[in-house]
Amino acid sequence: MSDWGDDELEGVEAQPIDVDDEADAPTFGIDVRSLAGQLVDVAVQSAVGGEVSKAAQAAVKELMTPETREAIRRRAAEAAAAAIAQQVEGPEDAEPTPELYYGSVDEFVREYLRNVYRRRIDGRHRCWAGRWWEHDEAVIRLEALWRSWEHLRQDAATGMSVWWRDHADHHMAVLMDPDGPFATATEGEENTSKKGAPLPYVAPPEGMFPDVRDEPAAAPGDAAH
Repeated sequence: MSDWGDDELEGVEAQPIDVDDEADAPTFGIDVRSLAGQLVDVAVQSAVGGEVSKAAQAAVKELMTPETREAIRRRAAEAAAAAIAQQVEGPEDAEPTPELYYGSVDEFVREYLRNVYRRRIDGRHRCWAGRWWEHDEAVIRLEALWRSWEHLRQDAATGMSVWWRDHADHHMAVLMDPDGPFATATEGEENTSKKGAPLPYVAPPEGMFPDVRDEPAAAPGDAAH
């Protein structure tokens, strides 16, 4: 006889235990069944991947005949030679440098600038020197105007607008300033002009501004020396 007494257990039926319920219950907060499934998937993929890798290596080894190896070597050598040539000579489709429209800053000033930038020059409100080439600052600024014009003229959409706004109007205002580089050129017909007339101009000494279009083109790599 049990010390507990049989009277207390009368009428109480034993409840069956659902094994599946216990298996589905998390252990230490971990879904064991789900984790096991994931690990099995990984193991299967690893095993299958290993077999596929072996099969692929065997297939490549079988196809890697001496002729195939020679073809690969030849193509690699051609690709290397093309890459080296591109580095040395530049890309084959590189656009050639546009030819200059004017050959010198003197031609630019004489044929273009003085005719399109017409102002009344009286030596008081505005100054300009017919012998502009005697003033270093003026030569540098006019050279900059010429080179920027040659570059921006290639832009048919907004190039000239940019040139006038950012280059011409800026530099010409400095050049014409009574206190600018032409401040001492205030007298004589060669330093004045009437309203609407071209800017004063005196031809520079012969050979002072040679036509750069006549110079031979520089060979690749010359600029580095």
